[in-house]
Amino acid sequence: WLNWQSSGLQNRRLRVQVLLPLPLSSKNNNRIKNYLLNEFCGDFLCYNMFRKVTGMENLYETLKNAQTEEEVKISFAKFFNLKPDTKNYIDLYTPQILFEFKLDANLKNLQILATCTAQAIYYIRRLKYGLNGEIRKPSDFICVITKNFAAIFPSDKFSGFYLKSKAKNYDWDLKPSSPCKNLVKDLANFDFLKNLHVFDFSVAGDEKNFIEEINNAFAAQIKLDIERKEINENNFFPIFEYWQKLFGKYVENGRKSSEYFITDIEVGKTDVINSRQCLHFRMNDGSIIEKFLPMKDYKYFWDIYEKIQDSREVISIRQKMDRMTEPKLRRFTGEFFTPINFARKAVEYLSRVVGENWYKSGNFRLWDMCAGTGNLEFALPAAAWKYCYISTLLEDDAKYCQKIYPEATVFQYDYLNDDVEFFTDSLFEKYSERKMPKKLVEDLKNPDLKWIIFINPPYATANNNLKDKININKDSVSMTKIRDLMIKEKLKVSSQELYAQFLYRISREFENKTAWLGIFSTLKYIKSGQEEKFREKIFSYKYERGFVFNSKNFNGCVGIFPVGFLLWNLSEKISLDNQKISLDVYNENTEKYAVKKIKSSYKKELLNIWAIRSRNIKKFPPMVSALSIGYKNKDRNDLIAENFLSGLMVKGNDFLNQNYTALLSGPYASHAGFSVTPENFEQSMIIHAVRRIPNATWLNDRDQFMQPTKKLSREFISDCVIWSLFANSNQTVSLRNVEYEGEIYRMKNNLFPFKLSEISMWECSHPDIKIQLAMPHDDRFAAEWIFDNKKDFSAESLKVLNAGRKIYKIFYKNLIELNFAKYKIFDRDAGWYQVRMSLKDAGLMPEDFGEILKNLAKKIEPEIYRLGFLRDEVKYF
Repeated sequence: WLNWQSSGLQNRRLRVQVLLPLPLSSKNNNRIKNYLLNEFCGDFLCYNMFRKVTGMENLYETLKNAQTEEEVKISFAKFFNLKPDTKNYIDLYTPQILFEFKLDANLKNLQILATCTAQAIYYIRRLKYGLNGEIRKPSDFICVITKNFAAIFPSDKFSGFYLKSKAKNYDWDLKPSSPCKNLVKDLANFDFLKNLHVFDFSVAGDEKNFIEEINNAFAAQIKLDIERKEINENNFFPIFEYWQKLFGKYVENGRKSSEYFITDIEVGKTDVINSRQCLHFRMNDGSIIEKFLPMKDYKYFWDIYEKIQDSREVISIRQKMDRMTEPKLRRFTGEFFTPINFARKAVEYLSRVVGENWYKSGNFRLWDMCAGTGNLEFALPAAAWKYCYISTLLEDDAKYCQKIYPEATVFQYDYLNDDVEFFTDSLFEKYSERKMPKKLVEDLKNPDLKWIIFINPPYATANNNLKDKININKDSVSMTKIRDLMIKEKLKVSSQELYAQFLYRISREFENKTAWLGIFSTLKYIKSGQEEKFREKIFSYKYERGFVFNSKNFNGCVGIFPVGFLLWNLSEKISLDNQKISLDVYNENTEKYAVKKIKSSYKKELLNIWAIRSRNIKKFPPMVSALSIGYKNKDRNDLIAENFLSGLMVKGNDFLNQNYTALLSGPYASHAGFSVTPENFEQSMIIHAVRRIPNATWLNDRDQFMQPTKKLSREFISDCVIWSLFANSNQTVSLRNVEYEGEIYRMKNNLFPFKLSEISMWECSHPDIKIQLAMPHDDRFAAEWIFDNKKDFSAESLKVLNAGRKIYKIFYKNLIELNFAKYKIFDRDAGWYQVRMSLKDAGLMPEDFGEILKNLAKKIEPEIYRLGFLRDEVKYF
């Protein structure tokens, strides 16, 4: 054994076979066993031979106690001594076998086996064609594993399902964990899968045969070369980066490594000289350059990829490669520019609507009138650039785009100010007065041409792009000639949004033309009640298709909200109300995992105007939080209604403003609120609960809260009241001697939940408040409402009320020990904010209350959707 490390691989395997009959039970032999296990780490076959010597437990015993899918994977990998490789969410990858793990799925059920196989096929397809720069060889075998069953089969048996040249029109945008149903159906009908043996680990012979199958798969080293990965202008850059990592240092000599790469990818441009272990590169200038590259790595690279036969494809790649130097790449992927993977996805959707090769007919023109540095155009086929008009606000961006897109018509142009007065055909005659290029004018006059508008206009948070460059804020940027026109058409609210200004001019410029609009933007122009007039007067076009993704994919973008790419047919006018708008939902890996159906909103339907509002006539201290008076607010709201109970803060009407929903003991200092009175008490508590209970996500961030479409039950109303009275967003308090503008005010807590006759019987440690409890007083409004409506309470509401009663008892009993000065607790009707915060500081707040309140919220939430308070729908796969 002294020469173990220097012995060859075959000798090592032979020595293992010689060892097999040797007993290794003594303490010294166990030391040898552990040493050898480490030595076998890099040799899978040696390792598995040696398992027979070590007496390690069998596979079934190893897996049977797993409680999660992850435990199955870890135990399996440890059993076979496999190094975990889970990049890009593949369960476990090796070049020989791709493993897909499940916990306890019954693989003998054909439908389940087909679903698991479909998921693995998604990963094989990604390995072959790439995902976000992933460069790896597709595994030769697929192995599906649960803690009880397994199946293993060559992946090339399923090439007809995943190869681009053979596969049917399956939906490859979906997440692998939710594979296309058509693919699963076809796999379930595939004879090979139907006849496939599924190994049962509880059967000793099956387990032994499965382990031998794994051994054979690792030993075979089969190459999956039925169809290598293609290289094209859309996927070349990550492939170039991989090539450069392998060979870049071997070709350095004053020429860029990209020149060698471009030469190498074309058929017939490189010759392997085996006798000298080198390559001859036939460069573009006619010279032949000899380079010594590691042939093992070079052969492996071209086992993965297919060289290009079409010289025109190589030219397109060369054109793009020339634009992708490192500084320029930073600009393409910099702040606020459309992420390349989503720009490419937009081009895919565009092709599905207008045709994959729309540019080849010569009948289309594309115009991006807010191009910036041309990020969207980079996702287009290079052959399409000569049919593109690229205009941008800043001169330096225009010059930059002229360099990288010399085939396109590029020009500096302020689309919201330049040529605004020219909107009719008659004005085309005045070409000399127009700033836009003559070629564009002539094309706009041509009735036979079809147009694609492809834009990512400035909007909301992304507008910092302009702000940084020209040092002016959004308000001043939006002061344009287009805005003036919109105001004249009584579109004042919409005119404040830059993206709406682009949409306004586009709708006018391309009226009566055959045109499609592909726009990246928020969903505000579709969903917001504020945009109602804009939709009615301007934007009522046929929706074709689109997708939505998280704004966090924009580097440096502040805020998390949905960004949509929607395609509209500007040739067909149709109200958005009469259309079903469904958006595919993508994650950061451009995997589709849901569909969101969205609906337009109208002011008359918004939840904010649902409650009856009494006229505010009395001055009262305005509140900015539970204990803070809004003395300094410039636009101050300090009026309340005659029968004021509390203030309800309701800023905005969507999830973006969910946190601006609270109950206060005075009017909210801003005008984004109203007075809660006996007449609107129930509606106010419902509004509060409906806005607060659903969880806000990036996907629902702009969803509008709407008035109910169905009759509300008394139980639902009572649930909302009780939840609101004990929610953290109930910041009502009881305060005395509040000074405001020279007057002294007393703030009662009208939302106190218990009657005086009840609390006067409780133990109270604070002498002053104990005296107050013994004196006759009127009960507060909420206490009387609860007493009158108990018959309508659900079990969940009663649990919250009883838990709340327990908390108030603890509060009064320990009041003398609480920090009553900090929370200004000087009256018997202390507010819920004062009660819970003082108890929390003292460590006396019951820990189970949050869960009790959450259970009531869980009961209310589905009713919020059923009753129509929220109307957008999301279907997850």
